[in-house]
Amino acid sequence: MFVFALETLQELQIITSIDDVKNLENNKTNLGYRELRLINVQNTEKLKLEIEKASKIYNNQGYIHLLDENKSVVVSTFISNIRIIKSKKNNVTLSGYVWHHPKGFHKAYKMIINNEITHKNVWKQFKKDELQGWLTFALHYNKPEIEKENIKIQIDGNEFHNLDEFFCILGEEVNGITGYFGRNSYALYDCLRSNFGVKSISELTWNNHEKSKKFLKTKFNTIIETFKEFDVKIILK
Repeated sequence: MFVFALETLQELQIITSIDDVKNLENNKTNLGYRELRLINVQNTEKLKLEIEKASKIYNNQGYIHLLDENKSVVVSTFISNIRIIKSKKNNVTLSGYVWHHPKGFHKAYKMIINNEITHKNVWKQFKKDELQGWLTFALHYNKPEIEKENIKIQIDGNEFHNLDEFFCILGEEVNGITGYFGRNSYALYDCLRSNFGVKSISELTWNNHEKSKKFLKTKFNTIIETFKEFDVKIILK
């Protein structure tokens, strides 16, 4: 369940609950103008009234919160310059400047809320354009406290078919279910430098690496050189 909240001059004011929100995610930009469709708004009239009032008093801005079963906020999306475009029955379309998460981000959080992520490789249920959403979710959700040392990791080129899938595999190999260890080459370097859940990796075994080289192309060498920079022994099979 989602809720819509306005940020007033004094506090955050929850206006109404919403069953679902369409068009909330975007893979091209982090911030931009969007039209959002709110599905099955519990209190449509209050929503319209409060947004209208806010636009007259101050530069109205607020949040769309995703709640868990205890009605606690799991994750939030910021929206400003909010305007109602149309309203039909319990569905409302509004516009504003939205701080986007990538596609698949809310899908992953909903699965966590519903206890649907209990083992590795759940990300394989995601579409290709949703994998960055999974990786962003993993970054937000998985905060490893135990810093392992000199671990040996092993990946298999038969288990992934693009760069995003590689990072999904790598994250769970290093940090377990929903684990994160980078979502691009720069983030991988940061994880190795910042001890993200592991103080050091002593060895990386890459099975069926020739298959990976074909689709990763130059990224394959970039990844290998990044690991080597942190004194990781590379075994290619």
